[in-house]
Amino acid sequence: MRPFSSVHTFFRTTAASPYSYGKSYVSSTIFTITDPNHLPTSHLPASSGRDQCLRLLETCIGDKDLAVGARVHATIVTAGLQGDSFLAAKLVSLYSLCANPSTAAAILDGFAGCNVFLLNAAIRGNIGNGLYQRAIAVFDRKRRGGVVPDSSTFSCVAKACAFLSDLRRGRQLHGLAVASGLGEDLFVSNSLICMYAKCGSLAAGIQVFDKMHQRDAISWNSIISAHAQGGFDGGALVKVREMAGNGGLSPDDVTLVSALAVCFSAESVEEVHGYAIRNAFESTPTVSNALISAYGKCGRVGEARRVFNTSILRDKVSWNALISCYAQNGFFEESMQLLQDMRASGLDADVITYSGVISSLAQNDKPHQAMQIFKELLEVGLIPDAITIASILPAISDLPGVRLCREMHAYSYRHRMESDRRVKNALVSVYSKCGLIQNAYLVFERIEDRDVISWSSIVAGYAQNGCCNESLVVFGQMVRAEIEPNPISITSVLAACSGVSGLRQGREVHLWAIKHAFDGQTYVGSALIDMYAKCGRIVNSRRVFDLMKERNLVTWNAMIGGYAFHGLGEEAIKIFRSLDGPDEVSFIATLSACSHGGLVKEGIEIFNSMKDFKVNPREEHYACMVDILGRSGKLDRAMELVRAMPVKANSEIWGSLLGACKTHCNLGMGIYSGTQIIGNGSISSGYYVTLSNILAEFGRWSDVEATRELMNKKGVKKGIACSWIEVDKEVYHFVAKDRVQHPEWGRLLGILSSLSEQMKGMSS
Repeated sequence: MRPFSSVHTFFRTTAASPYSYGKSYVSSTIFTITDPNHLPTSHLPASSGRDQCLRLLETCIGDKDLAVGARVHATIVTAGLQGDSFLAAKLVSLYSLCANPSTAAAILDGFAGCNVFLLNAAIRGNIGNGLYQRAIAVFDRKRRGGVVPDSSTFSCVAKACAFLSDLRRGRQLHGLAVASGLGEDLFVSNSLICMYAKCGSLAAGIQVFDKMHQRDAISWNSIISAHAQGGFDGGALVKVREMAGNGGLSPDDVTLVSALAVCFSAESVEEVHGYAIRNAFESTPTVSNALISAYGKCGRVGEARRVFNTSILRDKVSWNALISCYAQNGFFEESMQLLQDMRASGLDADVITYSGVISSLAQNDKPHQAMQIFKELLEVGLIPDAITIASILPAISDLPGVRLCREMHAYSYRHRMESDRRVKNALVSVYSKCGLIQNAYLVFERIEDRDVISWSSIVAGYAQNGCCNESLVVFGQMVRAEIEPNPISITSVLAACSGVSGLRQGREVHLWAIKHAFDGQTYVGSALIDMYAKCGRIVNSRRVFDLMKERNLVTWNAMIGGYAFHGLGEEAIKIFRSLDGPDEVSFIATLSACSHGGLVKEGIEIFNSMKDFKVNPREEHYACMVDILGRSGKLDRAMELVRAMPVKANSEIWGSLLGACKTHCNLGMGIYSGTQIIGNGSISSGYYVTLSNILAEFGRWSDVEATRELMNKKGVKKGIACSWIEVDKEVYHFVAKDRVQHPEWGRLLGILSSLSEQMKGMSS
């Protein structure tokens, strides 16, 4: 058997390593090995026996003592034990643990008869140093070289695939495990469930779990966590209850923490809390901290504080959870006071503390406060990490202007945090919300290890910015990359289908959602209702609505909006009256339905009922009411309503009145409404064109010319009409005067000419 490699070559590699062993250790070690008579005896066994070297290596691994460990390595070489694979595996583990993967790789590559123990040590070492691709490459190379993997091997490589979110490679690994007879091994199955969850494929993880003949607590915790990561909070809680009733197994502290992470109602948190008390888990720090966070998510600040007060051990995690709890529920001053109390207790606030507050404020639409806390973080001398940057970026998207977004991007680049996938994902989302979709795509292109969040962010970004066709194209690329969509990407692509009336694609997404049990998600169901309505299939919308087991306010609003879109005012009102607590959107959708359906009396009644539900009318509600009154010819009442508004009417409200003036040929009120719109600085071409058409109907041609000149002076251009058609699952856009942009234009023109001639022949 060939030794690890040339002893001199090996230690020259060590000396050239960028990792320092401290003082003049490397040079002394080289001297020692080249001259065995000067072998260092400090900390080494009296003899060079294998068992003694093994015990000392285990101690070095436990203490992360690289200096003594490398001297033991020298003793192993001089004692002729370099052919021992078990000692080699320990050396690989030691060098990997001490952040010297190059030396560990040298040992592995220099060992001719690699076995599974040495292979597993090398794979674990690479994973521990973040070298996931290298771990997989080592596995592939040694497996082809004849090494037979065991359950530990497959478990480790599954972890590497999970870190990379490489679903394709993970599926291949699963197939190899099955072919090796380890497909149903407990440890392998548990690792595969976690891998599929991290790669966004909950369905595959469930299949693995269902096929397991033996399950332990890790199996249940893995499938619960998989449901939580996939956004299936209800499914996670169902699995918790199944585990509790499974006989020999009971939820442990890990299970309870996973369950609390997906509890969004006070009742479910109290259920878990009660179990923790009955089974003596409440005093476990991880459980008590999770309880504080869970109560905070459902707005039960008092209960969170009581758990904190009764906690035996209050560490930084406890304080951070409570501070975030108060911040995310709008108790900004109290959270700042807790920050001071934390310092008074002897614990310094760290980056995690501030990041939690920033994230809470950003999620609760408090961007200015979030920026204030971020500035305080900098002022106290703390350095933001990737989590902090990813937390503050959503807040920046809600602030006016894009300067802050670019500045934060530059900051993350200068401090080498841009390579972090979480930061890049946040940048994609923020640039999209700021309307800079090209910047978002440039960031997306630079993400090498794209996960489901990366893809979902760009799919949603295109849809948010009206680039519906691009959203559909990227979604197709996502599917081809074998990244299973999550509820966010499904909702976004359905919105894109709505934007281009892509009924066929929408149906395909619907079938995929049913296959993967996504159709039960309230937001996915709501998006399906909206998609079918905008694609002219209101009956399908109602069918989806009726089949949904759980509905939230978004779902009801989507159904009302669908009926409004089709002018079915009475059906919309029936849905509205079934609501217990309508919100602003509910009233807007219902008033719009009344407007399109000519239901004036019902519209006035619904508008007046807003005060009964403690909903204050906004500009959108007044615009709907003006439209309702205007369409029915009640222009004077519409004008009275505009003048009685508690706030100044915006261009949208005056635009509704202007449209009614055109319909009912009221020149005076039309000119007055148009003047108000122009005075508000509106650059919407539709208002100018409507005003011009009113003037033209009354023969006021000089005023028509003046309106057109005003449009040119203000740079207002009439929007170009666009048509689209779906052919072979691809949507084609057609814009007036854009013939040369379409490669098939000549052929299309020929077909149109032929059809035109045939029609002329039929008419004659």
